[in-house]
Amino acid sequence: MSEALPLSGWPLWWRLLLVSSLWATAFPVVRLLTRSMPPFALSFGRGVAAVLVMLGFALATGAFRGLRRGFWRHGALLGTTNGWLPNCLIAVALVSLGAATVSLIQSTTPLFVALLAFGFLPTERPGLRTLAGMAVGFAGIAVILGPQALLGGSGLLAGGLVLLAALSYAVGTVYVRRRQPGSPVALSVGQQAGSAAGAGVMTLLFEPAGAFDQPIEVWGAVLWVGVVASALPLTFFLSLAQRARATDAAMTGYLQPGFAAVFAALLLAEWPEPRVLLGGAVVLLGVWLATGRR
Repeated sequence: MSEALPLSGWPLWWRLLLVSSLWATAFPVVRLLTRSMPPFALSFGRGVAAVLVMLGFALATGAFRGLRRGFWRHGALLGTTNGWLPNCLIAVALVSLGAATVSLIQSTTPLFVALLAFGFLPTERPGLRTLAGMAVGFAGIAVILGPQALLGGSGLLAGGLVLLAALSYAVGTVYVRRRQPGSPVALSVGQQAGSAAGAGVMTLLFEPAGAFDQPIEVWGAVLWVGVVASALPLTFFLSLAQRARATDAAMTGYLQPGFAAVFAALLLAEWPEPRVLLGGAVVLLGVWLATGRR
């Protein structure tokens, strides 16, 4: 039986827009939460909220029937690459960088996916255009961070943390595309469980005992991030990553900055500087060059 053709056209784009808009709500909300909640505790609460909701949905729909061997191994790996590790890195970066800025830097994820495709997705290897796109994209990041960040300081460190998060997401995207691990709903449960477990261990090791002593409004925001900005878009994305080219699925990172900028303006009254907008345009040009079809 031949493999189905990858998604393209409107069936691809409405999924990309939905996933991107839901995921983008996390940036301004997490930026608010970092003012009162440590990053590992935040990632743990986010993972627990997501896994509880997705576990109930998976049990109700019978998503666990016929699971492949090694399901929890997939969940543990993705819980790290697409869960607690990038969540914590981004939470730390949001302390010193704006939500739109962080989202723009994270939009480099498709560049890393394209690079990883050379070694791990032989049928999706991009051409030399990818190298040009990556060079342009990282030049855009330099513009976003500004000359003062390039000389050192918190801006450069925060930008590096977001780049590591983008690389981590790219590893997870390529892994899902290469391994085709099965039911997106069940896999989402496994990933969120792996994310919560990893963040919980890090919380116990590195954060104070009172990290979870938070007011009700903080836990309401954590619930939003865990369910609306994590569990739902993750489930849709895992389905998308198994049905579309890896570089196409990673275009969710390309679309998130616009949504994140709007949400940050509405929630935080945080407007990007002209330099950030210019750098963002350069980054997105690099992404387009790297991931566009010939």
